[in-house]
Amino acid sequence: MNLRHLLLVFALLVTVETKAMNLNDTFNLLTTPVAASNAQQQSLGTAFFYHRLAPPEDPTKKGPQWRAVQDTWLVTNRHVVLPKVGEKEVAPDTFAFHLRKIVDKRLQWEPIVLPRDQLLRRAKFHTDPSVDVSLVKVQDLITDRIAKKDSQYLQYYAVSRENFAGENNIEVQASDDIVVVGYPRGFYDEVNLFPIVKAGIVASRWGAHFGGKPFFLIDAKLFPGSSGSIVVSKPIDIVVRGGQVFHAPEKQFAFLGIYSGEPFREGCTIEAEDLVIKQKLGFNVGIVWYAWLVEDIIERGVDFKP
Repeated sequence: MNLRHLLLVFALLVTVETKAMNLNDTFNLLTTPVAASNAQQQSLGTAFFYHRLAPPEDPTKKGPQWRAVQDTWLVTNRHVVLPKVGEKEVAPDTFAFHLRKIVDKRLQWEPIVLPRDQLLRRAKFHTDPSVDVSLVKVQDLITDRIAKKDSQYLQYYAVSRENFAGENNIEVQASDDIVVVGYPRGFYDEVNLFPIVKAGIVASRWGAHFGGKPFFLIDAKLFPGSSGSIVVSKPIDIVVRGGQVFHAPEKQFAFLGIYSGEPFREGCTIEAEDLVIKQKLGFNVGIVWYAWLVEDIIERGVDFKP
């Protein structure tokens, strides 16, 4: 198996000899702006990469091991992949994500554009259409480019199940600090192609289904274009478990979920001559669908039926 199809997964309890990727590189190589376009409109959003890993070759062995990458998925929101025209979800004419490439010693975005038919063959959605998460299979599209001789593409980084809260010794509860990484309103560092990193806190009971749906709330000021952003715990390099202190050479985080926008309630209706205004009440909180939904969609996801 080609080494480009392998990933060395590090547990939080790493030794001092282990070299981990720093957060500047992690957040940069993990995320990508995306765009869905049709004749009527173009919608912008954020996505990130997710690896489905094979089991360890030796499950009894402790410490880092090489793991085969079974597949790579682009994770974003359902409403980003299937923007609405009126009240109807519509598959876009094209859907694009991006890789970073060095051209004349400068970083540039290299778009990978999927026409509608290819997007629908690759995309998977939750069996409950109200779950605002979608996956697009992209491993072959990426490796075909990166594996070429003299490739100037930057490598990408992906989270996996091993990054789920509790899987890597990082636990989460209400009021804990969180970080959201994305491209609000398509804004980012255009020279370094670096996303915007925003902070907030867990604003509802962690692990509970808010209002009966598999999401939690965060208190963070975000904007359109942040849809599909990865939400992680505030990175740390020290954790205490069972009275014992563990240290990592680089800060680690838990993958908590996928941001999909702000909840609103209908307020009062104001009527004037030939005009009706419906008030929307916001709460400066955001919806984050739990990370484990990614594995659920990989296992039991469905295609979009126009």
